[in-house]
Amino acid sequence: MSGLKENIDLDNHKVSSIDKFMNHLDLYLDDTTNKEIVIVGGGAVGLDVAEYFANRGASPTIIEMMNQIGRDLDPVTKSQTKEMMEKHHVKQMTQTKLKELHESYFIVEKENQEIKVPFDYGFVCLGMKAYNPLYLQLKDYYQDKNGDVLEIGDCKRARRIIEGTQEGRNIIHLLKQKELL
Repeated sequence: MSGLKENIDLDNHKVSSIDKFMNHLDLYLDDTTNKEIVIVGGGAVGLDVAEYFANRGASPTIIEMMNQIGRDLDPVTKSQTKEMMEKHHVKQMTQTKLKELHESYFIVEKENQEIKVPFDYGFVCLGMKAYNPLYLQLKDYYQDKNGDVLEIGDCKRARRIIEGTQEGRNIIHLLKQKELL
């Protein structure tokens, strides 16, 4: 995607990932009333960012490639999120794909038309992917030593915290069954 590396998470730039947002909340403590906030990604993380700014008087817009926002949320959270978006007039652009990132606007595509979406702050909340360089190193090291290295957690597949917690519980249960704990 054009402009991602050149514009995201850089000092004095207005485009942030969720990591920069969470680690630098102090950057967003000033009055955000009537500020245009554009969030790419309508999953749980993007919705959290939208709610954060909506509660501070900003004007959030969510850009989502799928046909609905919050499609992976549980029913109660989805209902509460819908109420929040209606209360704060959160704009929604579904079936819209991010094409380009710029310092103060995104170029998106909807119905084969490119649209320029300006912002005061832009956030890219497109999800996570597995990060496993240590697993690969350990696997190579123990390959000839009769050791097993298992790929678990976000090393295997990035996902929501509730799924990771469940996997951790399952592993503990299995270790107890095998009397290893």
